[in-house]
Amino acid sequence: MRLTLSTKYAVIALGELARRQGFVSITSLSETTGIPPAYLGKLVSLLVRHGLLVSARGRGGGVSLAKPAEEIALRDIILAVEGPRALQDCPFEPEPCPGDPECPLFPVWDPLRDRIIAFLEETSLAEVAHRTPKEEG
Repeated sequence: MRLTLSTKYAVIALGELARRQGFVSITSLSETTGIPPAYLGKLVSLLVRHGLLVSARGRGGGVSLAKPAEEIALRDIILAVEGPRALQDCPFEPEPCPGDPECPLFPVWDPLRDRIIAFLEETSLAEVAHRTPKEEG
């Protein structure tokens, strides 16, 4: 399982949108999240194509979640950004490997991968969005 910076940024951006109401401009979202505007623009296009965001042009436009945050699983975000291979590939191999029953790591990784996927399916964007970082003291 390999996740990129793009997935991290997508979760951060979608989480911020889940905390807000209505449409948010890319500029405002970039400023709030610290995601570079050009990078965010490309991510937004991808997330719109996968039905996680909607966009509107003009005054009061921007981007908004396409459905309630409770209905968006972390798995949905990963699949939109990384594609299905991200949830299948073995993290112990430098090259993509969907699993080989002859591999000594297969009996270790396969059940763990299934548990990770279940967690990603069960955890909604709303759960992530409404968690606040611990205040440092």
